[in-house]
Amino acid sequence: MSLFELKIYPNPQALFGAAARVVTLALQAGLGKSPNATFVLAGGATPRGMYELLAASREFRDWNRVTFFWGDERCVPPDSDESNFRMAQESLLFSLSVPDANIHRIHAELEDGEKAALLYEDEVRSHFQGSGLPRFDLVLLGMGEDGHTASLFPGTHWDEERLVIVNHAPRPPIRRISMTPRLLNLSRQVVFLVVGRAKASALKRVLEDPSCDYPAKRIQPTAGDLIWMVDSAAAAQLR
Repeated sequence: MSLFELKIYPNPQALFGAAARVVTLALQAGLGKSPNATFVLAGGATPRGMYELLAASREFRDWNRVTFFWGDERCVPPDSDESNFRMAQESLLFSLSVPDANIHRIHAELEDGEKAALLYEDEVRSHFQGSGLPRFDLVLLGMGEDGHTASLFPGTHWDEERLVIVNHAPRPPIRRISMTPRLLNLSRQVVFLVVGRAKASALKRVLEDPSCDYPAKRIQPTAGDLIWMVDSAAAAQLR
């Protein structure tokens, strides 16, 4: 595995506070290089606590200059309890003065999943038009107990040339739309948030086993920083 930074915290709340600070610094750095910064949000349960801290913080005020994308989405309506968009909207975006034009959700509710994936790939490319391949300032990811990240699951296959794909999960909602390693690895900074003893075995394999083939292991930025932020329970099996 390429070089990465590992940060271990005593509990989830300490991790969320530190992660909020890392996000703030990454967005400030992005705004130092460009009029707008790009932030790819993660879904699932883990990032909610960090989103809520960001929403309540006064440390970063330039949210109207941040453009939001999603690393993956379940193929459900945007108002569904299963929607990654809805979770981020409720815990973060509702509290910020972000123009609607800066929020690029995945239209995963479309009946044709392949069409939804292609539309989102086009939307991502369009935002970075004229600057080559898309390069996000910050990508936030989680990892499942099976080593999946975004909606890239062990045993599934995808076109490595694509930036966004339709994929299938081992549990409902089965159909998902996800960014691919090719796109995620172009980012300036990728931050994993991992919480809980149930993920300790997968984390050990991803960080310490060279033969590991979990999708989370595939996320290794080609010209950016990779930070793993984990709680002590998730780190329990690490050397």
